[in-house]
Amino acid sequence: MGLLSSIEHRLTNARAFQLFQLMRQGALILIAIALAKAPLSVAQVGTFEMLTYLGYLLTFFWVSGFMQGLLSHYPTLAPQQKQQLLFQSFLVFTGVGLGLASLLLLGQEWLLPLLVQRTSLPYLGLFVVFLVSSLTASLQEHFYLLEGRKIALVIYGALSAGAQVIAVALPPFWGCDFAYSFWGLAAVGMLKWCWLLGYVVRNGAWRWSEEILKSWWLISWPLGLYALMAGLNQSLGPWLVGYFFAGDTEAFALYRYGARELPLLSALAGALGSALIPAIAQHLDNGLKDLRQETTQLYHLLFPLTILLLLTAHWWFPWVFSSDYQDSVPLFRTFLLLTSAHLLFARTVLVAKQDTRWIPLFAVGSFCFQLLLGFLLVPILGLNGVALAAVLAFGAEKVLLVLYVQKKYGLSWMVYTPWKWWLFYSILLLLGYLLLG
Repeated sequence: MGLLSSIEHRLTNARAFQLFQLMRQGALILIAIALAKAPLSVAQVGTFEMLTYLGYLLTFFWVSGFMQGLLSHYPTLAPQQKQQLLFQSFLVFTGVGLGLASLLLLGQEWLLPLLVQRTSLPYLGLFVVFLVSSLTASLQEHFYLLEGRKIALVIYGALSAGAQVIAVALPPFWGCDFAYSFWGLAAVGMLKWCWLLGYVVRNGAWRWSEEILKSWWLISWPLGLYALMAGLNQSLGPWLVGYFFAGDTEAFALYRYGARELPLLSALAGALGSALIPAIAQHLDNGLKDLRQETTQLYHLLFPLTILLLLTAHWWFPWVFSSDYQDSVPLFRTFLLLTSAHLLFARTVLVAKQDTRWIPLFAVGSFCFQLLLGFLLVPILGLNGVALAAVLAFGAEKVLLVLYVQKKYGLSWMVYTPWKWWLFYSILLLLGYLLLG
């Protein structure tokens, strides 16, 4: 117990949540590698990928919005109200999950062709059990974060990620039918749901409050809409490739392989931004100080790695993917410039301040700007024009968020950003990019 107490004392909420996200993303990578090496056909692996993609399409935007809304709203409530919100969030997520299950199972004849261009998918029923249960169970890590239970968060992350890898990867290597992987997934999802149910029974207040639900909804729906628009922004690049290159599959493949950000950037930056929302919401000055300190550590990890990958991409990229994708290297270098924009956390401040109403407009503006830049740059720069349009539009969105925070709250970006390090690393990154042409 002494060792655990010492570790928990040194481990910040942000780093614990980053560890959790790294374990979750690592599990997905391990599953992808294991399935590729297992005695399965490409079509079978494709079924798994298609089901997970289907689940993402139906959940990514509203789950993101409601989770960030929860992180912002919970710290501002009285203890009794916090217990009520635990119960209500569990009930809301379970209800929405069951609604999605009904939609998928009863409406699959028209929904599957619309979303994945298939009339049916094997193992859909088992996957829906996993999707619904895991969807609600994703509240658990956020509850641990909100309560500051850092060791519990890391242990839960290790157990859930490890169980998911074993459930999916082990049956094919044991020579079992692939259906057992989906039975395993469903079992893991139900175990996580039961874990959460036990937590809510012990810590929640089983009483309904329309006022608490309304406040949570008002904070969350703009964030869900923002996530939806961000997803549309990411799909605009492939659409521009299809439009300007007349459906050229080679050009599309080159773009898709080049359109990659720094590995783990989204996981680490996203986890940090989410983890600091409760701290900023509870105490603005201390929360912003924590954000600045944690961001400094992240800069020293991610910026040097980005610069190294940018300078050496022409050596390792063709080796990793094959020489056929040599022309993807300039696109990859361009997308690495996104690191600078990702590591500005003005939106985190807005969410913590519960000022979310106008956030979707920044994503809409980014979408329009990216579309305009695409039509201007692609005729001149080709595929790299698509990449540069995405980078410039996302960068402009981040700058506007910074200016909005400063204008409305008088908070300069220097207050919550280690701006000297940001400028130093961003200039080095840009010089490296320009140097290599």
